[in-house]
Amino acid sequence: MDIGTVRDLYASPGRYVTAYASSNPVLENAAHLYDLRWRDIVAELERLGVGPEVRELLMAERGDRYQREGGTRVVVVSGEGKQARTCLTQWLPGRSDVDVLAVGGLPHLLPVLDWMDSRLPHVVAVVDRLGVDVLAYAGGPLPAEAISQDTTLPPWHKAHAGGWAQRRYESHVEEHWKHGAKDDAELIARACRETGADVVILAGDPKALSLLRDELPCEVAAKVVVVQGSRARDGSADHLATRVAEVLAVQVARRRSELLAEFQRYRGRARTLVGAGVGVAAGVGSAGQAGLGGPAGASGPSGIGPAPAGSPGRPMLAASDGAAATAYALSRSQVSRLLLAESPSADEPAWIGDDATEIALDPAGADGLRRPVRAAREDALVRAALGTGASIHAIPPDTPESPADGVGALLRYSLQAGLD
Repeated sequence: MDIGTVRDLYASPGRYVTAYASSNPVLENAAHLYDLRWRDIVAELERLGVGPEVRELLMAERGDRYQREGGTRVVVVSGEGKQARTCLTQWLPGRSDVDVLAVGGLPHLLPVLDWMDSRLPHVVAVVDRLGVDVLAYAGGPLPAEAISQDTTLPPWHKAHAGGWAQRRYESHVEEHWKHGAKDDAELIARACRETGADVVILAGDPKALSLLRDELPCEVAAKVVVVQGSRARDGSADHLATRVAEVLAVQVARRRSELLAEFQRYRGRARTLVGAGVGVAAGVGSAGQAGLGGPAGASGPSGIGPAPAGSPGRPMLAASDGAAATAYALSRSQVSRLLLAESPSADEPAWIGDDATEIALDPAGADGLRRPVRAAREDALVRAALGTGASIHAIPPDTPESPADGVGALLRYSLQAGLD
């Protein structure tokens, strides 16, 4: 699944039903418990007045209840009655004890996008003195490319032949190792280029690893993380998979930390500049709405509304902090990276129009939208971000760097700040 597939979900008209349910294969009667979770979801939908056609589609697409790997099943159904159709089914890794059910004008996609954001393109390579196994992941759960190749010509091992030819024989073997390492490096570098890998995870024989790292291009070598593992078919594959998952988790956490640090830096600079402009420590994107008449009826947030070009004393901001400020920036197609807390209040509403940039956070702002529809605030922000080419990042809501209201953004271009 790619971002284009997710964006296309909005082409389906009418009401959306989104359901997430987890399966844990280690539990006794796991298949029966999984079925019960879906029956509870269907019962809740019936209580909410959702028709039988949608409920039947959900049950039909709940996936294999004997899913051995476990995980969370997500199903999105759009439309009602005979027009209802399934527009997304996917198993996501990881489980939750809490099922998620959303019924509204938009699909609930943040968990799916969070999973996609955490799927770093990466290459896993296991080497020995005979060759290399390469798995290249472009972002999905399955490898985009898998190569297993013996690249070293025989002889592969130094034999104690003795006599005057011993040193020449050993040098011959070492030259074969070096040539094999060069071929291994070329395979890995090619896989990195084709997948845009962010990290290269290496494992294998220490001597082969040393030779390989000497042959890797600098841009690939800078991405290398070494873990324990071998090419031997000795049952260690699960151990290697665990080490790979740990490396990727660290990389994702580091990237998220860097993103929050960048947001905090720009937010702090904006607060300083805005405060300096008025003599007080004004925050960026306070909760109020200024009604600045942005595109498609979007409401401009108090404290960061746009000013005419060349206005004196108006600092330039590169981050929006809070739901109001971020919705306004989205209405201007200004957001580069949207930051959403993982568990914002599901009760917060928003209103959307025909275009992705048509978004308002209060009923007054909805007056300027074409055919306004009420939706969950989080889902409306996600739709606007996807429709304007912004990336979406779920973030921990309880860290000091988190944005106000659990909503913030880094901007493509600076927003000139003014006070109303």
